[in-house]
Amino acid sequence: MKKKSIKKQCKEKIKFVGKRLSCWYYRNFKPVQENKIVFSQFAGQGYGCNPRAICDEFLKRDAGYDLVWILNKKIKREDAGIPEGVRTVTGKEVYYELETAKVWINNIHFNVLMYEGVVKRKDTIYLNTFHGGITLKNQVTDKKTYDPKIEKMRKERMYHRDAEFVDYITCGCDMEIHVLEEFFYHNGEILKLGDARTDMLVNGAPEIEKKVRDFYHIPDGTKVAIYAPTFRADKKLDCYNLEFDRILDYLEKRDGCPWIMLIRLHPRLAKQTDKIVPKSPRYINAANYTDMQELAVASDFMISDYSSVITDFMLTRKPGFMYVPDLDHYLEARGMYFEMEELPFPYARTNDEFMEKLEQFDETLYREKVDAFVKKIGYIDDGQSSKRIVDFLIEKMEGK
Repeated sequence: MKKKSIKKQCKEKIKFVGKRLSCWYYRNFKPVQENKIVFSQFAGQGYGCNPRAICDEFLKRDAGYDLVWILNKKIKREDAGIPEGVRTVTGKEVYYELETAKVWINNIHFNVLMYEGVVKRKDTIYLNTFHGGITLKNQVTDKKTYDPKIEKMRKERMYHRDAEFVDYITCGCDMEIHVLEEFFYHNGEILKLGDARTDMLVNGAPEIEKKVRDFYHIPDGTKVAIYAPTFRADKKLDCYNLEFDRILDYLEKRDGCPWIMLIRLHPRLAKQTDKIVPKSPRYINAANYTDMQELAVASDFMISDYSSVITDFMLTRKPGFMYVPDLDHYLEARGMYFEMEELPFPYARTNDEFMEKLEQFDETLYREKVDAFVKKIGYIDDGQSSKRIVDFLIEKMEGK
């Protein structure tokens, strides 16, 4: 690998120092704006997850809040689905908005921004919603699989720094608490207010379903399956070897109507999705759609693996299956918080086993298992989580 020239190194150092000085200046010479709320999800990757649901609720209140969404420079506002009434900021603008905000709302760590000099002021409220929901896969090992080009000690330092600033963390049940304690290093007060992003799954959203179907030009009368697995640490694709045609052929024969399948790999693998999408109009690459919850709302059937998208999806009570050809290796290398038999989902290690489970599927029994699982873990699925979280934040902002 070629070494950077001294000139380039100097330019980068000057730029870095400039970022830190900007943060320091805004923090020390600009006032906190009492009505400003800054949102971010997955480091600026579109409008989605829990922060989106909370932002939508603030928009409904129409109470004069300055709602600001951090957006990656590479993503256009219109492509991200940012609604009217929400400002977007990118690049250097982000430092000013964060340093002068009354509330931060995020679903991961602000680790890069922390490294660049952002510091939470004592008058600012930092609410982190996390992004795992009813989390299946171990989160501690996950932190060791991010960008390997960044020195690990620095990453760990920034995770800790961000976590130390977190005031509140939302969750949907007691089971999530130990996951959040691990992820945030026992910082922040955990609030059992629910996972905001699941409200649309619990309540249903016909307008969202129509939006997705229109976006992908899915004809009326055609049902939608979605394959949405998580990533693997080695970034390889060989575990995504589902025989898609067998599945759709069976579903079409069973139901007497056409089916299509959305295929959405984890954001870390999004650019490689085309490699596994069959060249057929029956299959759609949905990797770049901004909000996974909207895709779930529009889907009739989900196939996943160790991703929490399937535990979100189960709240619709629509069928969810797990395809886990590398189960033994995954359990050893990464680990899960549940035994497979505790979960309500049929699971299979091979394509033949998957088809057998699909052909034997009893939807009534599945729904009973989902109900029992939700009750067992005490999950809040009343569809009112966003309202509770916004009520809580308003109370804190007003100093009550």
